[in-house]
Amino acid sequence: MGIAQEEVEVQQLQVESKNMVKLNLLALTTGNISLQYERLITPKTTVGVTFNMMPSKGLPFSNSIESIVDDKTTSAQLQQVSISSFSVTPEIRFYLGKEGYKGFYIAPFLRYGKYNVDFPVNYDYEGTEQHIVVDGSIKSFSGGFAIGAQWRVYKQFYLDWMIMGPHYGSAKGTLEGKKSINESEQAAIKKALNDLDLPVVDLEYEVNDSGAKAKLDGPWAGIRASIGIGYRF
Repeated sequence: MGIAQEEVEVQQLQVESKNMVKLNLLALTTGNISLQYERLITPKTTVGVTFNMMPSKGLPFSNSIESIVDDKTTSAQLQQVSISSFSVTPEIRFYLGKEGYKGFYIAPFLRYGKYNVDFPVNYDYEGTEQHIVVDGSIKSFSGGFAIGAQWRVYKQFYLDWMIMGPHYGSAKGTLEGKKSINESEQAAIKKALNDLDLPVVDLEYEVNDSGAKAKLDGPWAGIRASIGIGYRF
């Protein structure tokens, strides 16, 4: 009797409950908020969109910067960066089992991100260390492919494990700092910016008596991963 009732509930879910909202529990452990909406469009295919918000904090994986960046001066500068972000990720999922919302899936996706950055540039002026803060936004656009699995755990509640979703694309942005500076300070700031050894990123800058401006352009890559709890309705 119990098994038959459960089968009826599953059939009703398939027919009536085409929507699902999810909260990424893994993102919460790092202080981020990640919400997803997903909708069934065929028996084994869904479309969805994920919204990610990260409050201002230090550069992610800052402890690993020294192993990525060879130059110690650049490494020290990057560890002072603070960043906040917002991203939108539309995707389509193809479930490989007998029904949608259940079992292993593959999911091609696109991602648009906006990152607000505060970057203090340290420079030596007349024997003392000074700094100018350049800030602004960097925008990225990338595409990728995720694999994962999803299970129904209780009635209309589901567990979603996105195992891995690498993505690659490009990013560009402008950072600007306002500060009244003389010619000697301008030369010192130019030297500090010129000494930055940022991997794979093209950096163009200009410095004048009212401050500094830096333009960044280069490739962008990342990996999506999540453990989410979902409610189907």
